[in-house]
Amino acid sequence: MKRRDFLHGAAAGLALAATSAPACADTPVTTQLLWIKDVQAAGFWLADAEGYFRAEGITSTILAGGPNLGSPESFVVGGRADVGIDQLERIVDAINAGADLVVLGAIYQRSPAGILSLPTRPIRTAHDILGKRMGLQQGGNLYIDGILNLHRLPHDYTEVVVGFDPQPLVEGACDGYLCYVTNQPLTLAEHGTKAVAVTFEQLGFADYGECLFCTRDYLSKNRSTLVKYLRAVRRGWTANLRDPAPAARLAARTYGESLALDETQETAQNRAQTPLTQSALTRAHGLLWIDEHRIAGPIYASLRATGRTKLPPVNRLLDLSVLRDAAA
Repeated sequence: MKRRDFLHGAAAGLALAATSAPACADTPVTTQLLWIKDVQAAGFWLADAEGYFRAEGITSTILAGGPNLGSPESFVVGGRADVGIDQLERIVDAINAGADLVVLGAIYQRSPAGILSLPTRPIRTAHDILGKRMGLQQGGNLYIDGILNLHRLPHDYTEVVVGFDPQPLVEGACDGYLCYVTNQPLTLAEHGTKAVAVTFEQLGFADYGECLFCTRDYLSKNRSTLVKYLRAVRRGWTANLRDPAPAARLAARTYGESLALDETQETAQNRAQTPLTQSALTRAHGLLWIDEHRIAGPIYASLRATGRTKLPPVNRLLDLSVLRDAAA
């Protein structure tokens, strides 16, 4: 056989094999959000719209969350979602209740949870809480008690049950309002109401916000997929640092279209949350990174101040090797 005949035949054989072989299907990964499909999930919207998930061979499905839909932990443990997003302390609570979960990274280096007040009766320190009427959603008293415990102050405040609208603060029904500093303060500012916002971190209560987690079983069986998933998620959140407008536009016009979101407000919220995703640690290691020593130290001290006495070993709670491989 002449060389050109051999090459021609080999090429034809390869072409036949390529057409007859099944296409390599993308791997599906379902993410359960903590909240609704607004700009709080900015990095996920960019990762999807800009093709970062697709480039990693992942078909991404993102499920909306909310206060009446159940916990992300229950959806992940029940198999409805592969990866969940929630506050670190709620993941710890689920682990203590028997769920075999592991934290992979954190979107917010500092929790956006905080206290909102009016300039006439401002709350800027833990001591300022004393004697105040505090507007709290369900379970919010644990955080206020924790802040006071950290400063060895008495639980001298009155709890006022509120929802997620800060109007009771404006109307004078309470002096302080448990908020997300990336949300309710912007709502008041949009209506011309000046307010004082302080984060839990500024009040001495350390925490990570919006932690990504999965079951240990899912991690052991799908580690390579999670490496690709986290690489895409990091690209999305990194892209979001450059400009708050694109993700806000995607939230308002595409992913959260049915929610009638205001694009201007979504852009402002995204601009407000961006600094919370960054720290000296992320500048050294990249976004989503977690400091084990910070959890073992000030964060666990804050959780103990809320009455949580059973805390899992940090090396059991975290697995940063997936994020480390994604960064590499």
